[in-house]
Amino acid sequence: LKRTTASTIFVHCKSEAGRKMSLLRTAMSAGRLVPPRLPTSLTQANKASLPFVPVDWIFRFFPYFTRDKVRFMLRFNQISVGCGLGFFYCWCHTPYKCDNYDHFEESMLYTYVKGQLEKSGQLEENVRIKVRHFYPQTAEE
Repeated sequence: LKRTTASTIFVHCKSEAGRKMSLLRTAMSAGRLVPPRLPTSLTQANKASLPFVPVDWIFRFFPYFTRDKVRFMLRFNQISVGCGLGFFYCWCHTPYKCDNYDHFEESMLYTYVKGQLEKSGQLEENVRIKVRHFYPQTAEE
């Protein structure tokens, strides 16, 4: 018997349905040649874990905590949100930092330049000519 290939099937099939079936048959045979692979995110899950504690360690070392998978997912999400809020409010949002009323932190360069201007007398002149209002003022104000 002569073995048929996709090109010979296309030649012998006259109808449109026959061509579609032969294309499907070819795709199915090509799909059988390649073994299925898992996505890279699943195969690398134990290497690229979540921050602080890898989840596969929690499943390995705390089986009582991970006995119910849905409850573990809920608790893990709650703990993650709590850690995120704690990071924001305790670390990123330092209370009373830069709490002066001008909202302006005087750096070392600023204090140095201000001191040099005070020594030379230019600071008083700059303060005298500084405009502190947007609209023109009348004499009564």
